[in-house]
Amino acid sequence: MSMANRLQSCLTQHASRYELLPHSLTMTTREAARRAGVPPQQMAKPVILDDFQGHWLMAVIPATRQVDLQKVHKLTRRNWRLAREGDFAARFDDCAPGAIPPVGNVFGLETLIDQSLGEQPDIYFEAGDHTALVHMSGRQYLDLMPEAKQGRFCE
Repeated sequence: MSMANRLQSCLTQHASRYELLPHSLTMTTREAARRAGVPPQQMAKPVILDDFQGHWLMAVIPATRQVDLQKVHKLTRRNWRLAREGDFAARFDDCAPGAIPPVGNVFGLETLIDQSLGEQPDIYFEAGDHTALVHMSGRQYLDLMPEAKQGRFCE
């Protein structure tokens, strides 16, 4: 069980209170929530978007939902598409593929957080590998990214 180095630095810098929850190897965020026994609506999942012009956005949603690109367009006034993992994997070199922590500023990304996550008392998310989750209060999670925008953009 290991945590992405940049995530660990961010948590330390913000004096965050959190716990690391081990779970058996999984390949999806939803499966990680199931195996760790956590409510999937409290599991934050990052979705990387590309605006066709070289700009990237991390959209953070509950593991139970999907990004509605039309709603993201209305919130950001830009057109987006789902990015291919091969196009952005190098940005997350201290993370296992598919286990990116949903803390966009740590990776130099503009971040949009679905408002339903901001309403959760607790948040869980991948620590950077496929065997551990970070658990913290919803408030502490939002405090990690004070510049992140919030809105409703899930379906």
